[in-house]
Amino acid sequence: MEDYVRVSDISNYLKCPRKVYYTYQGHELTRTVNPSYVAALIIKEMAQDFAEVVNSEDMASSLQSLLEISAQQITTIYRDELADIDPEIISQATTQVGSQLDEVISGIQESMQALGAGRLLDIFNSLDDEPILYSEKLGMTGSPDRLLMLDGGPTSSIIRTGKAPLNGVWKDDRLRLTALSILLEDKHDCTVGVGVVEYARYGIVREVPIRRADRRKVLTLAGRVRKIRDGRLPDRPDDAPCDYCGHVEHCQVTQTLASRFF
Repeated sequence: MEDYVRVSDISNYLKCPRKVYYTYQGHELTRTVNPSYVAALIIKEMAQDFAEVVNSEDMASSLQSLLEISAQQITTIYRDELADIDPEIISQATTQVGSQLDEVISGIQESMQALGAGRLLDIFNSLDDEPILYSEKLGMTGSPDRLLMLDGGPTSSIIRTGKAPLNGVWKDDRLRLTALSILLEDKHDCTVGVGVVEYARYGIVREVPIRRADRRKVLTLAGRVRKIRDGRLPDRPDDAPCDYCGHVEHCQVTQTLASRFF
């Protein structure tokens, strides 16, 4: 599936089109493994078992137990990234996550009120974790964090470890869900009307309607990714997150004639 556009490519394009370019040019990604990065991995692993927290009579104790287990297992699950990590970094990451547990509980309780405990458990008790989806017709592939069955049909959920918006979901998350929904529809010959975003750091779960305009946008972005993959260097946006980009050492800021198409 080398020729397939990945859903992650579309997400990267929204952050900065040059992230896509340098990925396909084979430049090695520079990633800083610090306590904040490891904390995000721990939170994501904890989120896999948030159903235990919903079902628990003592949410605080249940969440603390999940934290301890996830911190112990993190180097096994992410061995390729954390094999030689300093144990002190994991300790600092664990402390960082531990300071946020009350906020996670508050968010889970808020989500229970908004969606209902039964609906929330349907989301947390996924059919499959990280299934690989692909469409030969569309030339796309991607993997949701959870494959769910809601309202009698399949849908997907993505787990995010960053900041949650006050309302709704971020544009990047909405389009990522739309792309995954399109893949599910092609695989199961169905219509997916809703997706789910879990902002795990805050325990917040939000359902997202799959809109026609977002479907159109996903297909447009997939076409742009294909052009970049073929070797066209796009402009770097003025608001590109260069301070946090693993490709910053490779990035060229000189505008080219070809880049103006993007």
